[in-house]
Order: sequence, then structure tokens, then C-alpha cells
Amino acid sequence: MKKALAPIYFVYKLWIGAMFWLSLIILFPFFWILLSNPTTLKGAMMLKRFWSWWLRFVLICPVVSKGKSNFPQAPYIAVSNHMSYLDTVFMYAVIPDYFLFIGKAELLKWPFFSLFFKKQDIPVHRGNPREAHQSLQAASKALKRGECIAMYPEGTIPDDAPKMKHFKNGAFKLAVENQVPIVPITWHANYKVMLDPSKFWEFSLPQIIRVTIHPPIFTSGMSDHDVVSLREQVWKTIHQAIENED
Repeated sequence: MKKALAPIYFVYKLWIGAMFWLSLIILFPFFWILLSNPTTLKGAMMLKRFWSWWLRFVLICPVVSKGKSNFPQAPYIAVSNHMSYLDTVFMYAVIPDYFLFIGKAELLKWPFFSLFFKKQDIPVHRGNPREAHQSLQAASKALKRGECIAMYPEGTIPDDAPKMKHFKNGAFKLAVENQVPIVPITWHANYKVMLDPSKFWEFSLPQIIRVTIHPPIFTSGMSDHDVVSLREQVWKTIHQAIENED
């Protein structure tokens, strides 16, 4: 059956790619204008939310959220599992407050999309400790301004999603140092929309994007000694929500 449907998966992936890049090309001048002025960055966020809505509409991927009332007052750090190249697009439909993504510096090489990380979001150069530290400092400044941060603590998309990789410490160290809450978020099946765009014949079809926002974990009073236990607590929270579906 999967082999018989492979051409449909291929066509849908072509549709995803066409709509993603075409929409970015069309909206690029507007993003450039809004992101070039610090006073219009919130306008850029509104445009990102519109872009996300339009993509979800044309890809037939409505988002159904559970626990959206769990978001605390800003600032906070939202962390989620990472199982699709479209997770970032879907995230704009979930987090209600103004937020910045922290993402791998390789995104600076993506045409058009790189503008977000050059002008607003925060790239992390993982192979350079000094630049990685500067990225975390930039994130701390954003939190002190009352802005929120979104991160994928796995650092990459697992090849065998929905299985999860171990989390890295960065998000949790950042939360403890700034005494801000961590909000765990579980994506349930985004990999069924598109896991690896280079595998043309792999399963890829429209899905209802189900996401669970878990209660926040407050870090007031925590110290560096609590980073690992906090990391493991968040991993288990997200992982259990996926396992409960099996």
C-alpha cells in the first residue's frame, strides 16, 4: 500500500515546497521592511502568524491545541520536541505572546528564511563556544525585556521521529539563570506531514496538527545544580504525552 501511495506523497511534498518558498518570496519585501526597523518587529511577528495561517490552510493542516491556557505571563521559555521541518511554521499558531526562536546557525544559509535569524530570531553557532555563549546572552537580554523564547532542545530532527533524542542543557540553563518558567510543548504527529523533505517517497499527507501545552515549570529558587533534573523532567513530560498515544 505504501509503495502504491508513494507518488501521492511525492506530489504533496512538492506542494509543500512550492507553497513554502512561493509564500516567502511574495512576503519577503514586507518582512524586510518590518524587520529592518526595531519599532516594527511586532508587526513582523503578526506577519509571521499570517504566513503560518496561510500555509496551514493551503497544506490542509489545521492546528488543534490542548492546554493553551497553561501559558504563564511572559517572559517564559517554550520548549518542544522536534519532528518536522514545519514545526516552526506551526509554532506561530500556538505561542500567544511575542517570542524569538533560537535555532541552529545553519538556518542563516537558507534563502529568504534566513532573514528571520539575521534580523529578529537568534542563531546558535554550536561549533563555536564563544559565539554560542553570545547567543545565550542575546536570549537572556530578550527575556529581561519581557520577551519569550522558543527552542527545540533536541537540537535537530530525529531520523526516527516520533522517538526523541536527549535534550541539551541550553534552554534549561537559560531558564534557571533568568528565573523564568519553562513551558513544555508536545507535537504529536507532525512527522506525518513531512519528516525529511529529501526522502521524496516517504509518507507525507495532510494531518490535523495536534499539540499539547503542558503546565509551566517555574524555576524560582532553582540553581545551576537543578539544570539536569529540570531537563529530565521536561523530557519525560513531553515523551509521556507521545507514549500515551501508543
